[in-house]
Amino acid sequence: MMLKVIVLEDEPTVRRELVLLTPWDDMGIVFSGEASNGIEGLALARKADPDIVLTDIRMPGMDGLVFIAENEKRRLAEGRRGPEYIILSGHSEFEYARRAIHLGVSEYLLKPVDDEEFRAALLRAKQRIMDLSVRSRAEKTLFNEYQGNAQEGYIGGAIRILKDRYIQGVTIEAAASELGISAGHLSRLFRQETGYTFTDYLMYVRVKRAAELLRDPAVKVYEVADLVGYADARYFAQVFRKITGLTPREFRDGRTEPPSAQG
Repeated sequence: MMLKVIVLEDEPTVRRELVLLTPWDDMGIVFSGEASNGIEGLALARKADPDIVLTDIRMPGMDGLVFIAENEKRRLAEGRRGPEYIILSGHSEFEYARRAIHLGVSEYLLKPVDDEEFRAALLRAKQRIMDLSVRSRAEKTLFNEYQGNAQEGYIGGAIRILKDRYIQGVTIEAAASELGISAGHLSRLFRQETGYTFTDYLMYVRVKRAAELLRDPAVKVYEVADLVGYADARYFAQVFRKITGLTPREFRDGRTEPPSAQG
């Protein structure tokens, strides 16, 4: 079962680490977008329709608890099942925890979050979703269940093709041909299910792998570019900065903020 996750976090460094260094693939989860506050998060949730939301509490504009309340209000109005919420907070005040429980939040983790604890929380959330899905599928007709499984299979297949061939690159036409559907149909399904175009997801896969490689100081930046499918190291740096807000060297050096407009 393929699940979608979005991340709400106002600290750029923390957000980048969550997005790029969490082994989503190993847990059967697809990253579907990020936001720096609750207002952006509401728009993203409408577009991505995530199964799991990771959110901080204190964020500018709209905090995480207000975001959850507003998103649940929308979900009830539309008659839709809400996502699993996992709070990652630097604040342990009882009032925050009480409000989170009232909103139906089942996972409340304090920063800095232990990797194993974080993984366990994600897997628990996934199990709850899968248990609910099993009950829900039992209520569907055989035709509708087949249609849902087929669509999930196309997206899962496309993502596997991307991850197998991200170094040499692959077009949506080639992936669609291999999956036995039209490129237009796959394009619509892919955007609907992941929130990304096929090309943008390929870029994300490459940058995510680059971030992992940059943790090894023995690998040169130009080598990282080549290892993720970019023959031009300068263009790779531009793409990496577009996605993360930092150049590959700044990311490796652990800069906490993107450089200012003045340089």
